[in-house]
Amino acid sequence: MLSANKEQRLFSRMQVNATVILATTSERIQGTCVNLSPEGVLMRVDRGYCEPGQEWQLVLPSASEQVPPLMAVARVLRVEQEDTCDLVALYLEDVH
Repeated sequence: MLSANKEQRLFSRMQVNATVILATTSERIQGTCVNLSPEGVLMRVDRGYCEPGQEWQLVLPSASEQVPPLMAVARVLRVEQEDTCDLVALYLEDVH
């Protein structure tokens, strides 16, 4: 049995401080990845760009030319307003 203070997730999150790009056919925004798991991304973006249910093309550029960027279709699960930005949780639906 897990203790009450243990995180009860299937996958652990990796803390990341990297640029993430979200795009649609008509819009492109840049944010900062806070953490990453095999199923999702938590990121900070400017206020007012993301709403629950939206789908975006997500690109997490690689730090190395030998490693391709992470690309996925991402669906917004929730948006929490912070002092200067929005904290956006995205579910990665189609990673390639």
